[in-house]
Amino acid sequence: MGTSEFTSRYSRWVTTIFFALAFYGIGASMMDSFVVYHTWRFIGEPEFANAHIQSGSRVVQFAVLPLLCMTIFLVLLFWHRPVAIPRKLLWAAVIFSAIPWLSSAFIQIPMQLELDKGKNDELLRQLIITDWIRVIPTWIFAVIVMVMFKKSLGKA
Repeated sequence: MGTSEFTSRYSRWVTTIFFALAFYGIGASMMDSFVVYHTWRFIGEPEFANAHIQSGSRVVQFAVLPLLCMTIFLVLLFWHRPVAIPRKLLWAAVIFSAIPWLSSAFIQIPMQLELDKGKNDELLRQLIITDWIRVIPTWIFAVIVMVMFKKSLGKA
């Protein structure tokens, strides 16, 4: 692709980093939702609080921080992207990446903080059910990212 196919000279790097972080983040989110949360049901009461706290600290390092960086690069795409990716697609990506952030802040994190205190089967069940508020938009976001990726490849 020539330089006329990008909105700035930084577009290649911003786009590449965004896609790498998006693919990683989508996978990490699905692993957290479908493996980690469900596995907590099988941890005994005495070990639960410590296991939950340890798991949570790793989620912050290996999922939350990369997803935060991905979100920053998503916003940067408004100024630094392949011309083939329309702004409407970026807005859709922003909306469907914002929903999991909002759900985390107002629903999941308060539940997680309560689970740090000890095992609560009912709260864990609610956490798993309400996690769909993050999972479904994340799937839609994944489709949007794949469309963006295909468009960024152009005629290649």
